[in-house]
Amino acid sequence: MTTLAMTVTPNEFLQSLQEAATKRVVRYPVFVAGDEAYLSHFLALASPSLIVSDVLPGATPWNQVKRLLGQETHSLALDIRQALDVEKLCAVAGCVRGGELVYFLVDGKEGISVSRFYERFRTFYHHADAATLIQQKSQHGSQTESMTLPQSLSFSEHGPEYTSLFTSEGMTHDQQLAVDAIKQVLKGHRRRPALIVADRGRGKSSAMGIAAKQMLSSEVKTVLVTAPSIANAETLFQHALLGGDCTRANKYLVTYSNGSQLKFVAPDALLQDTPTCDLLLVDEAAAIPVPMLNQMLASYSRIAFSTTEHGYEGTGRAFSLRFRNLLNGKAKGWKEVTLTQPVRWAQDDPLERWLFDAFLFDAEPVYPDDIGDISVRRINRDALLQDEAMLRQLFSILVTAHYQTSPNDLLQLLDDESLTVFGAFAYDTVVGALLAQKEGGFDDALAADVVRGKRRLRGHLLAQSLASHTGTVDALTSELVRVSRIAVLPSLQRRSIGTLLLNAAQTQASKDGINVMGTSFGVTPSLWQFWSSQGYLPARLGIQRDAASGTHSLQLIKALSAPPAWFDDIQALFASNFYAQLSEQFRQLDPRLSALLLNLVAKPAILSDAQTTQVALFASGALGYDLVTGSLSAWMVSWLSRQNNTAKLEEKGCTLMVARVLHRQAWDFVANEFGYQGRKDTELAMRHWVAQHL
Repeated sequence: MTTLAMTVTPNEFLQSLQEAATKRVVRYPVFVAGDEAYLSHFLALASPSLIVSDVLPGATPWNQVKRLLGQETHSLALDIRQALDVEKLCAVAGCVRGGELVYFLVDGKEGISVSRFYERFRTFYHHADAATLIQQKSQHGSQTESMTLPQSLSFSEHGPEYTSLFTSEGMTHDQQLAVDAIKQVLKGHRRRPALIVADRGRGKSSAMGIAAKQMLSSEVKTVLVTAPSIANAETLFQHALLGGDCTRANKYLVTYSNGSQLKFVAPDALLQDTPTCDLLLVDEAAAIPVPMLNQMLASYSRIAFSTTEHGYEGTGRAFSLRFRNLLNGKAKGWKEVTLTQPVRWAQDDPLERWLFDAFLFDAEPVYPDDIGDISVRRINRDALLQDEAMLRQLFSILVTAHYQTSPNDLLQLLDDESLTVFGAFAYDTVVGALLAQKEGGFDDALAADVVRGKRRLRGHLLAQSLASHTGTVDALTSELVRVSRIAVLPSLQRRSIGTLLLNAAQTQASKDGINVMGTSFGVTPSLWQFWSSQGYLPARLGIQRDAASGTHSLQLIKALSAPPAWFDDIQALFASNFYAQLSEQFRQLDPRLSALLLNLVAKPAILSDAQTTQVALFASGALGYDLVTGSLSAWMVSWLSRQNNTAKLEEKGCTLMVARVLHRQAWDFVANEFGYQGRKDTELAMRHWVAQHL
């Protein structure tokens, strides 16, 4: 940084920064620290167009910044002295146009002890792309200012001038290429999707909205939009409305005068109901699990995807690589368009570089040259704070493995004292990580209030859920450890690294006197098989599907020594309720998953001779399905409970039986799902399978 001479006034300092920002059409972060009077004087001098603060008079509160999304603003002052929500900070910073300054009002009391996250964050006040303006008071009460300019700042007359690259339509050339690619998906050959890739601020969602507007205005079409939430698609909808002869019936639907429609459908509803359309737009695909994207490719022949390469919505290049591999296998003629030119600011924007470094937006996994023996150890977070390279490696692995990781997780990783972090190392390179959260340990009165619905606790996801959904107070009064995240580099998976991490966490929990481990995640058959192979047992399956992942949340527990009294009660409750829920609450559950769960929790039943005879008569064709439903259901559950080879549970015949006999799914639905001509053909396949397994 360049420290300015004391003869420079704050006004001259700001003018210099503003001139540089205006010339290059970029944004500079400016960190301002001082007492209330000093900050008040500074804000009067700087005159930002918007102040975001929970304490300053007349400011916009932090909980209202989402209403600014999609808008363009001038200079901002962001008061982060009380708290820092990284996602909101990044979202509102993305609204600032090039040529402006972003002021961060911070606590300048360097000697005060702060959390690890804030200790690291303070180092970024002095980042190469940041400016600082710090009030300084002498022992005698006199006041001066310390002012530093960014190292990247250049006032040279030969510095780069910004050249507008916008088309006559008001788009960047990159956006125009994206619009053309999306329109080609609609009018070109089927099964040739488009993938729009960009960092934040490149206008990919805007391009999707513009493309939708142009297509729907010119022809009578139906375009569906899906995204992790309707909020993610708001920019797309806003641009679809601009200048078009259309109205927004509600936040999910835009109708055009010619009869065209633009509709939002949540990912889980899209895959469950498969509504018809001429084109499907998938915005923020990186925040949707790859298996769901795979289902979309199978269900829809004309799709355009967009994904954030870096930023709080995305999961980095690791997602893009996995998804490209999927497209190569499913749609050979797919096309990719990468947007590199920012819409609101010029390339090499200092604020953007600062955000990437401060919040690890561009953290990418490091792959070791040689694997060798994998060692697992507990990571000391004080040491982690001093090792930025290890922190980046660790965070990148968490981002790569989980579609919902956000920069706010960085705060929890560094500061949450209930969290224990384990790392798997190939020499000095982090190749896997596990986060273990301590929960429970509350007094009887508080736990009872939670169970009665009178109190709600912050955190304690697993312990609180088990207690409140089963009425088991002891699940909250005793302590347990929840594995909140486990991740291994994709290329090193299936090498037992996850098992090594889990064993280390279990050993540590036992040393700490904790007897129950658990976890909670959006369940798939492959995830279930990993956790069940580690001895974890189902405790609760969420009734509602997650809108983004389309999965049900499964909670598992494991006793590390003698199980507590409540442990067996919760197991028994799950088993009895799950069987009853199969034909109603879990009717749409993946039948492979139902078979795997029943294999573990169902008790082998002894069928009566009459029941066995009925099942045999069904298999031979002597009795129809409608006459043997009870016997067939009892036989199927008993058969599932006796299987030792889980591969049999995922075979087509088994899953067909589960779907029809236990889930009670309609004949036409089951026939279509499993590739049969109708009920007669489907029932014949069921007879053959039962005959083979009697």
